[in-house]
Amino acid sequence: MRKAARAYGVALLYLALTAHVGSPDAWYEGNAGPYKVIVQVRMPGVVPGVAEIFVRTPGERPDTVTVVANKFDATGATPPPEVLAPVEGDAGYFSGKLWLMSGGSNSITVAVSGSRGSGKAVVPVLNVPLRRLDLDPRLGTALSIVGALLFAGLVTIIGAAVREGTLPPGTPPTPASRAKARRAMFGTSIVLALLLFGGWKWWSSEDAIFRRNIFKPLASKAVIEPASPRPRFVFTIADSIWAHRADSAWLRRHDANSFTPLIPDHGKLMHLFLIRDDLGALAHLHPTSTDSIVFPSDLPPLPAGRYRVFADIVHESGYAQTLVASVGIDSTTAALAASSSSPASASDPDDSWFTGPVERGTRSVTLADGSVMTWTGARNSIPAGEDAALRFEVRNPDGTRATLEPYMGMAGHAVVARDDGTVFVHLHPSGTVPMAAQMSFEMRQPGDSVGGRLGARISAAEHAMMSAPMKAKSEVAFPYAFPKPGNYRVWVQVRKGGRILTGAFDAPVVSGAKSAD
Repeated sequence: MRKAARAYGVALLYLALTAHVGSPDAWYEGNAGPYKVIVQVRMPGVVPGVAEIFVRTPGERPDTVTVVANKFDATGATPPPEVLAPVEGDAGYFSGKLWLMSGGSNSITVAVSGSRGSGKAVVPVLNVPLRRLDLDPRLGTALSIVGALLFAGLVTIIGAAVREGTLPPGTPPTPASRAKARRAMFGTSIVLALLLFGGWKWWSSEDAIFRRNIFKPLASKAVIEPASPRPRFVFTIADSIWAHRADSAWLRRHDANSFTPLIPDHGKLMHLFLIRDDLGALAHLHPTSTDSIVFPSDLPPLPAGRYRVFADIVHESGYAQTLVASVGIDSTTAALAASSSSPASASDPDDSWFTGPVERGTRSVTLADGSVMTWTGARNSIPAGEDAALRFEVRNPDGTRATLEPYMGMAGHAVVARDDGTVFVHLHPSGTVPMAAQMSFEMRQPGDSVGGRLGARISAAEHAMMSAPMKAKSEVAFPYAFPKPGNYRVWVQVRKGGRILTGAFDAPVVSGAKSAD
């Protein structure tokens, strides 16, 4: 059992290491001044690297679209913007490439100008190394042959120069000069071998540093604790770097970077998801914390089983990451949680959970209050890497259009997970971009060098935004593309009549021209 748990943990760590829980692209839908824009940033996965950027301006044909990268704490001047090229045959669609030189929290500023004026949108991105590029064996073989020839050629040239360099033309070398040449060739070989050995050691050291710096989320763990009247779920950020984040001496000794404090996103310090291995149950929780290390929450009434745990957090620098853990719920604990739980008694009023089978191929599901949610953008075949058309409509039980209410400041939230756990993403109508991360870039001022100062302003601004009334609507959409083929489940959560409702859909995704695999 212990070996199985250890293997499970290693597998989860591998998943976290493979491209930020499998969905590294940043998606944003919003406004750039008077223009609506849909932005996709395909991250390079290496630092420095070249990001591919796609900008669509629905219904508009602006004159120019430019992009520029900004590091959160950059002190130098902003580089000149890159102009995106219009995509031939697709009006209002632009694409281009942009070098991202610095790792960590970055943003892409998209500037649009045309007959209606100009405007900008800021898209935060996490630029971290996710992989190590392997050398093509054929290229390695060719370079080795060239290197061997250069080695032999240089030794030969040195030998010839020593043996015959000072002799008149046509004069044969003497035995002494031949012996001297052999000594020179031997010495040259030794020097070249030492240079190659030193180069190999230097390169190995650089490679080891790069491997060590490949992105991995903060280490964390999840446990179920007995408590009265119901069990508690406790998520802990167990990484030493996080525990010593205020200890600059410890960080220097361990060659570690410091993290900025956590800030609420949509009013919550953490958005935590439990997804059962068979995708048969989901919980969306918002545990609180007094030390930003331990995050307890009442265990919702979930069925027994093994659960993958994903915890979304945002740092004051705009650095957003998803922490990964796993936890098992036995039947006794599940029964106790079920007998003592109700939506009214949840730890947080925005906590929600969903259990139940999902009929394969269905595009309309009946919600807990009798309303019907329909995936209006559903297609028989969803190619990976292309617009997933995650558009949904909710109608009342009598068939009239429902009026959705803000759920943590948004018309809806969606969770996408692949059945093998290699992909997880938490979506909003604005895309994959955390609202708090975007505000970090938009609100940062030169004097924000003290941790917590910017976060306080962001929290206040976010609270004001979430309190603003939302335009009445019955539809909600999420810009996104499934990264690779496979079987996915999509949970869509909306609020209606003061109640959080969840609809679940299966999404078989096929290989596409733009898929990651």
